[in-house]
Amino acid sequence: MKLDVVKLTKELVSYNSESLTTNVPVTEHVARVMKSIGFQIERLAYDDVNGVPKLCIVGKLGKGRGGLTLMSHDDVVPAKMEQGWTADPYKVRTAGGKLYGRGVCDMKGPLAATLCAAAAYKAKDLDSAPLFIVVTADEEIQARGAWEVTKRSKLLQEAAGGYGLICEPTRLKVVYAHKGSLGLRVTARGRAAHTSTLKGTNANLAMIPFLAEMAKINDLVLTSKRYRNEEFNPPHSEWSIGINDGNVATNISPVNSVCTVNHRPMPGIDVAPLVERARKKARELGLKFEVFRPGNGLYTAPDAPIVQTALKLTGTRQASTVPYGTDGLAFTTKMKSLVVLGPGNIAQAHTVDEWVEIDQLKKGVELYTRFIDHVCVQGL
Repeated sequence: MKLDVVKLTKELVSYNSESLTTNVPVTEHVARVMKSIGFQIERLAYDDVNGVPKLCIVGKLGKGRGGLTLMSHDDVVPAKMEQGWTADPYKVRTAGGKLYGRGVCDMKGPLAATLCAAAAYKAKDLDSAPLFIVVTADEEIQARGAWEVTKRSKLLQEAAGGYGLICEPTRLKVVYAHKGSLGLRVTARGRAAHTSTLKGTNANLAMIPFLAEMAKINDLVLTSKRYRNEEFNPPHSEWSIGINDGNVATNISPVNSVCTVNHRPMPGIDVAPLVERARKKARELGLKFEVFRPGNGLYTAPDAPIVQTALKLTGTRQASTVPYGTDGLAFTTKMKSLVVLGPGNIAQAHTVDEWVEIDQLKKGVELYTRFIDHVCVQGL
């Protein structure tokens, strides 16, 4: 069976699957394509925090355990014409050897490339090991779908001992590590009143001492060797501080003040003392304190077999790290042989008029085909 990567990318992008909306229609489309190839399909449905239906799927082609797993997500970040798009974000246009549209790069184009590579094989061709394809929802929202897959999928359990490729855009360069994710939300409560009466309580005043402590932590993570890792560029991760009181008018005492912190801890770095320091300060000030730990970073040793295999098949000499995160936040808890490797440039992700080179997608199909042949057919 032969699939065209450009045509399939256009089909997938035509579904608006922004993370706060449902991804079920596009995922069902992917499932139909996988079924036509011969995959066994496992569906993992859930409702998100807003009650919106979401769907992840895991497919298996061939028999046995381990093998090769190709991992993608089919949710995208929002795209609106008023943001400056020159054309409908969900109708792919072609110009100058590129496809333009929301998700062509991150990451419906790479997903299409995995399906096109898989379509070159039948189950009977995979003599040595099976091929798995994972498609998740909500990667853009703390990898929620990937966590559902790791907790619930029986097929992922079968795949866990094999090689995994997270097919996010890396320009087909091998990535062996990325940063993790940590979030804090701290809330101060005040009392609303007209500011002329002096009867209100400004919640921001209660938050200011906490913000001062967060600024000190930010200075620490940006200067201390304890929180530095030279394998990454940049070698630090900021303690990114946000503040919002949601006040409707300046002459009303703000009743809420919310501080958010986002941090990307690097593999092997212990951030527990930082969290405890922030918690202690919040407790001292009587503030509500919440911690969100979407996951640790991905780290596969550069000399690991999967990294060396990926370098061989891509014809490159050295693997690298990236400062962003992927569904690897979750998958690394189940699968130890993981790399990030996909067509396109991550710099195009989340941008207005997002694009990917057609040549990158075609090369992605070729690379994934070589991987399937190497692992699942030849068993090397």
